[in-house]
Amino acid sequence: MQQRRVIVQGYAQNIVQQYNADLADRAQRNGPPATLVARNWFNSNLDYLWFTVPNLIGMLSMVVGLIVTALSVAREREMGTFDQLLVSPLSQREILAGKTIPAMILGFVESLLITGAAMLFFHIPCVGSFGSLVVSLVLFLFSVVGFGLFISSLCNTQQQAILGAFTFMMPATLLSGFATPIESMPRFLQIVSYANPMRHFLVAVRGIMLKGMPFLTVLDIIWPLAVIAVVTLILASWLFRRGLG
Repeated sequence: MQQRRVIVQGYAQNIVQQYNADLADRAQRNGPPATLVARNWFNSNLDYLWFTVPNLIGMLSMVVGLIVTALSVAREREMGTFDQLLVSPLSQREILAGKTIPAMILGFVESLLITGAAMLFFHIPCVGSFGSLVVSLVLFLFSVVGFGLFISSLCNTQQQAILGAFTFMMPATLLSGFATPIESMPRFLQIVSYANPMRHFLVAVRGIMLKGMPFLTVLDIIWPLAVIAVVTLILASWLFRRGLG
């Protein structure tokens, strides 16, 4: 993206210089030259906090949602209380809901607190719709919780669950576009990053807070989060059913 901007700016500079030369030839004298001034949209002062802080909303929300859910089933197995679920009157869906809802609530409350701190202490603008931000957060947390339950269903101990969660978080952060632009990654990694919830959410949260994206545009960005959530929750449910069996 940076390289494309430099190329476009070079073309525009050549056009302005040619216009100055033609204008001077027609007037037979040199007037004040026209100059090209680059202006950055949505972050005119190039304040790095305006880029970094909205990304932290996604990163910290992912940590809470992933860790809480990744430890849920693994903790039951390690403490020996997993067998008690076999004789409980609760259905499988009710048990999964009990593992999912607390993580959703904690992640959502923390996301709201981080968003409020970003606006209050770091003076990050939020020119978009707060409702669009809430919808994006809910879908993002559902997809993260799905990954957490999937990891938890594969692990037998809390240590394994924590290692599995961090094993997922590091590639997810690197492939989210936070540190490295996705356009500069190899084509294979660009395709893999579509399965990363953070890739979609970070684009949405920056677009809502800094650009004021309308809801339909945001929906076009975040709809893969719903697909990721459904797939991961189905896989987690299948693995959980095998554990109950």
